[in-house]
Amino acid sequence: MSLSPFPFSEHALSSFLAEDIGRGDITTLSLFTRTELDQRSRAILLAESDGVLCGAPFVEETLALLDPSFGLRWETEEGAFYKAGDALGTIECRLGDLLSGERLILNLLKHLSGIASLARAFVDRANRSRPPGMRPLRIVETRKTLPGLRSFQKYAVRTGGGHNHRFSLDDGILIKDNHLVAIGGVRKALERIRENAPHSLRIEMEADTIEQAMEGARYGADILLLDNMSMEVLQGLIPRLRAVRPELLLEVSGGVTLDRIDELARLDIDIISVGALTHSSPDAPIRLDFLR
Repeated sequence: MSLSPFPFSEHALSSFLAEDIGRGDITTLSLFTRTELDQRSRAILLAESDGVLCGAPFVEETLALLDPSFGLRWETEEGAFYKAGDALGTIECRLGDLLSGERLILNLLKHLSGIASLARAFVDRANRSRPPGMRPLRIVETRKTLPGLRSFQKYAVRTGGGHNHRFSLDDGILIKDNHLVAIGGVRKALERIRENAPHSLRIEMEADTIEQAMEGARYGADILLLDNMSMEVLQGLIPRLRAVRPELLLEVSGGVTLDRIDELARLDIDIISVGALTHSSPDAPIRLDFLR
């Protein structure tokens, strides 16, 4: 298993450890002698509910930063389902390092497994509801991520079977509602961006109204993000957009919940973006129990 799902994870994990440990784990250092701190200890990671495992590479990377001689045997693979009560893995590490790193290991594993589990629920439900023969449908997240954790959270979405939207503002063009207000409308925005944007990037535009969406299709958007529109509006609008530009990519966003996926997946759209994957996913209940 790779220890580096993205290039700078080690730097990020080092900073997370520095934040949590500070000048030293004063409780652990006060409880144990130097000899006791260096003794090998074992602990088990236990699942308290069903879910999808995510974060195993970061657990390994964190342990390697603390104790390069650590051992870890996983019982569940990254991205695999587990059941409540399953032993996910067993850690062997110096006592002092395991006590000091326990919180970070659990924070990441619980948070990322929670995101992956929710992403898998959305993807599975969309696949079950998608009529046969329709174009592929992607579940993606948004940039509604925690500062410093974006790459981790987006990795968790991929682990759960979802796809990534933009990583950053330099990663793709997305004309949003405030851009349209500031520049003076859809046509002007699309004409201006066609003049100045890199030729290699597709142009996505957010549309809040039927009129904006139809203008976006007519004046050359490559992707339309249909934001916060009712099912009734979407059902009437999507065929009209396809008639104008059959190749147009259509994304639906805004207030997307699991309960809405069944009806949204039956629409002739390409993408459903779900901010809740990263900003509202519950942590997966996982605990770390020492075996001695």
